[in-house]
Amino acid sequence: MKKFLSLLVRHWIKTPVKVSLTLLAIALGSAILILSISAGIILENEVVSGMNEKGVIVYAANGKWSSYGELEQKRTGDWDSSIYDILKSDGASISEAALIVPFPLPEIYVNGKSYKIRNTMGTDHSYLDVFSLDIIQGVSMTEKDYMSGFKKIWLSEDTAIIFFGSAEAAIGQYVSPPGKEIEKESRKRALLTKYIVAGVYENPTEIARRSYGIADVIFPVTSFFPVSEKGKGVLDYLAGRIVVKSDFNSVDTVESEISQIVKNNYGEYSPLIVWEGKPNGFSTYMDELRRAVSVFTVSVNILGIVILLTSSLGIFSIMVVEALGRRREIALERSLGASRLQVIREFWSWSIMLTLLGTTAGVILAFLLAESVLGNITPLLGEFAENMNPEVAIQLPALLSGIILTILCGGILGLLPAFAALRGNIADTLREI
Repeated sequence: MKKFLSLLVRHWIKTPVKVSLTLLAIALGSAILILSISAGIILENEVVSGMNEKGVIVYAANGKWSSYGELEQKRTGDWDSSIYDILKSDGASISEAALIVPFPLPEIYVNGKSYKIRNTMGTDHSYLDVFSLDIIQGVSMTEKDYMSGFKKIWLSEDTAIIFFGSAEAAIGQYVSPPGKEIEKESRKRALLTKYIVAGVYENPTEIARRSYGIADVIFPVTSFFPVSEKGKGVLDYLAGRIVVKSDFNSVDTVESEISQIVKNNYGEYSPLIVWEGKPNGFSTYMDELRRAVSVFTVSVNILGIVILLTSSLGIFSIMVVEALGRRREIALERSLGASRLQVIREFWSWSIMLTLLGTTAGVILAFLLAESVLGNITPLLGEFAENMNPEVAIQLPALLSGIILTILCGGILGLLPAFAALRGNIADTLREI
């Protein structure tokens, strides 16, 4: 340490501007690297990993893909309405499963006004549990609602606000799907079925909504047909498309598990397709989102490393001057018995200590800039900014990676001039100087 301080003071006296700029460059390089790696980790966690934080969600159907990439569901299918309970009981990782019947309802009537709907879904009482959507007003759909075919409907918070001004005001109100005109005694009248709003569920994140096609309006699929002995047959008929939530984080693993359960219960030749995306098929949005985050993460990390390497050249420059200025001293040390390894270790120690000094300043600088720099990640996400944790901060893996990479860069670049200083014959070096 004493020798390091003497070397630092000596270089500072000789070239104070150069040493100061070198330490500043290292500090900036390490700070930028720490911040860039943190930004990548935050984006990965908040945007991508957040979708599968509580497991993976997949759709499954008793059918196949057409040559045009469209879902061809088998009619009449091999599955029956017990498929949901079978999956949950036989599947080691499957926690929830729900029937889905995407109804193309282009609009809903509320108090005489027509509203266009992005996505409506006929389903059962497990749908909200699959997507971990909590009821914020009213009550959740129950098994009795589903089995009895009650004319009830559930809205997302945003939809409730559009229809009725608030989630609280929506409870107990009536809405109507598009009706049909029927002709009776030479007169036409509209046949509109009224549904009472029983509950309002929290808005899914925009990423989850666009990735999985989560509905803005859901209702018991049984509410569309009379509940009778024939109802069981209708449910069996509709059971060919489901959404499943698994504790696993791999779609391939979940697919294998579902496939084995279907084979065991419905035969080896029962057609099955499993996909991650929307109810009607794959979603390129999820792949594009993951790819965009990956490209951004790699780009900022490469930028951080390039800046770090550039800033570390100052260490190399100082050590080159050190090697040239101490050639005679090094030659004398070697003539008195100092080994090459001892000389190399001395240069390495000096460069490491200098790098550590700059890195320490860089870590402090990174923490000072974290809020302003990492806080500006949100504009890059656009409509997904609402999903970001506002308390963004330096990530521990980024901090450790930045420190290690900075020390490696400084140590290696500072070590290279030592090898040049050891070249040549000791006697020749002493005569030359």
